[in-house]
Amino acid sequence: MVGLGSSLGGDDGIGLALVQALSGDAIFAARCVFLESADAATIASSFIEWGAPAILVDAANMALSPGEYRLFEDSEASAILKTSSVSTHGLGLAEGLELARTLGFGKSVYIFGIQPFDLSPGQGITPEMTARFPSLLSALKTACSRLIRG
Repeated sequence: MVGLGSSLGGDDGIGLALVQALSGDAIFAARCVFLESADAATIASSFIEWGAPAILVDAANMALSPGEYRLFEDSEASAILKTSSVSTHGLGLAEGLELARTLGFGKSVYIFGIQPFDLSPGQGITPEMTARFPSLLSALKTACSRLIRG
């Protein structure tokens, strides 16, 4: 599980916060990684270094209601990221994934995207997202458990 985002960008820190909470669970602790404000090269090199399937957790502009989430399989994620700008980081996740693939990374990647309420710089996660946190964490645990077993 890879927490992506920025703790200084409002709800853009939700991926980091969820994976931080997940890392407190012994079942998931050794599998949790944090990439704060990561660019495409960092993401690509991380995929290649790990050499294992990954679940990325990040705020994502998916034109959903704020606080909703979606889990994208690797086969769907590249097209969705490229065509609808799912990542809030602009150049980053989609390009990092494409670069890793070009360099030979062949493992599955899943994206647990959360629609943000607010991405204003200089503040933490919004109260609205904080209220959704328990249900998002539960959904993430369920998704991670299924993917680890499968």
